[in-house]
Amino acid sequence: MSKIELRLRSRLVRDALSSVLMEAGLTVFHERGGHDDDTIVVMDFEDCKDREFVSAYPSRGIKIVALTSKADSRELEPEEIASLSGILTYDLSVAVFVRSLRLIGSGERVFPRDLAIGWRQQASPPSAKPRSDGVRLSPREREVLSHVVEGHSNKLIARHLDITEATVNVYLRSVLRKIKVENRTQAAIWALANPPELDPAPRGFV
Repeated sequence: MSKIELRLRSRLVRDALSSVLMEAGLTVFHERGGHDDDTIVVMDFEDCKDREFVSAYPSRGIKIVALTSKADSRELEPEEIASLSGILTYDLSVAVFVRSLRLIGSGERVFPRDLAIGWRQQASPPSAKPRSDGVRLSPREREVLSHVVEGHSNKLIARHLDITEATVNVYLRSVLRKIKVENRTQAAIWALANPPELDPAPRGFV
């Protein structure tokens, strides 16, 4: 699992996050240095906009994640965060925050759902919310979604569910369509916000 470097100005926020992340089994450090391909740097969004500050980090394999408020995240332009692997907001629960970092560590890019939709200029009615109301997933779709939340690849999901990778793709496309999201990252965040739609333990994993 990736190592997490917390480059946050607020000592209170930094210490609180350190405690939460270490309890989740992640490796956390606060000093710059010793970076490798598995490092995720979490920093204040103001610093992410400072190219000189960000450029101090080697580009190879380092994942930069901005921590900001949900309101501020809506004001961002795509070009402002082109170099980011994700934007995490203060309103996230501990479970979603940790899961998001794991997704980023596996190579996914994680952004607030409404922000990603805005980039693609897809108008949604004001009442549209990423809730499970009216969504009915089949048992197999729920299994596949639970594995996606765990960060498993389609190949790994296929192996543990004893189905073909093409079949996993079919189920995943159906899940994305039903919950009205565009990719597996958004699907994982949606699922974490709607725990009744998840299997308590994906089959084939302890």
